[in-house]
Amino acid sequence: MAQRYLWILLLCLQTCLEADGSDTDVITLIGILGELVTFPLNIKKSQQVVNIVWNSETSVAFITPGDAGAAPKVTVTHQNYNDRINVSCQNYNLEISNLRMEDSGIYKADINTKTVEGVVATTTRRFNLQVFRRLGKPQITQSLMTSMNSTCYVTLTCSVEKEEENVTYSWSPLGEKGNVIRISRTPDSQELTYTCTAQNPISNSSDSISAQQLCADTATGLRSRHTRLLSGLAGLFLSILIVTLVLLFLLRKRGEDATSKKTIYTYVMVTRAAPPAEGRIYDEIPLSKELPDKEDPANRVYATLQMDKMGKTSTQDGKPPGISAYDNVV
Repeated sequence: MAQRYLWILLLCLQTCLEADGSDTDVITLIGILGELVTFPLNIKKSQQVVNIVWNSETSVAFITPGDAGAAPKVTVTHQNYNDRINVSCQNYNLEISNLRMEDSGIYKADINTKTVEGVVATTTRRFNLQVFRRLGKPQITQSLMTSMNSTCYVTLTCSVEKEEENVTYSWSPLGEKGNVIRISRTPDSQELTYTCTAQNPISNSSDSISAQQLCADTATGLRSRHTRLLSGLAGLFLSILIVTLVLLFLLRKRGEDATSKKTIYTYVMVTRAAPPAEGRIYDEIPLSKELPDKEDPANRVYATLQMDKMGKTSTQDGKPPGISAYDNVV
């Protein structure tokens, strides 16, 4: 009788130790985006399962045994896992299909089993699920291209679309790590092909580029920059020349306008006291002889003498009384 109690005590102690050990052990699982992952519980057929409770950052599912020969009953406890959870009939392993990136995290399964004596024991299993996407082909880009003393220097950068954690890069045949390298090439260098390999826990992919192509691109780029520089200088010189010619034309035009404005027109009007109209006497003195044919008619002189009938004298203009003179020379 005492021996029987001793065996029961040892069995309970073993169960407690297994439970304590399982709380500290975390199994890492690698999942592929869009595919399926399995959480192994390693439950033996001899173990009588009462229920299994799955939790992550949220509750996941509640599992109970089915009827004899039937599949376990699965109750999904969070909508994020609807239509994506399945449980194996043989060992109660949990499966999550159509994996998403947000499924990554710590999962805990509390397994409640009944012992021979009818005691319910709890065993905990912990899993760390990491979800990755398959890597596409990386792309090699070149930058900081320089050429000096027949040597070209090129910086190469390797990258993949949708960069994530746990992606590593390596270069062959250099054996360097990291996604950025700098190479130098001379005309006597061996023609090599540089290959970048991107890798994560579930996939790897590579891309290559030849050194000959890089240096050819460098020379072409330098020639292109030299041509653009010469074109820019020629355009600048032509612009300065055009502006100078326009300024000279404007200055010359302004000088011609200033010369044409030297002609002065003068109009002089002399006022006289107007005598009564009826007292005016107009005498016209004709020319004594005709002008010569060669003389310009514009040089003719007309003189008109007006005699004041009243015989009054103007003291203001200083001329004989009653006489007003109008001279018009054209």
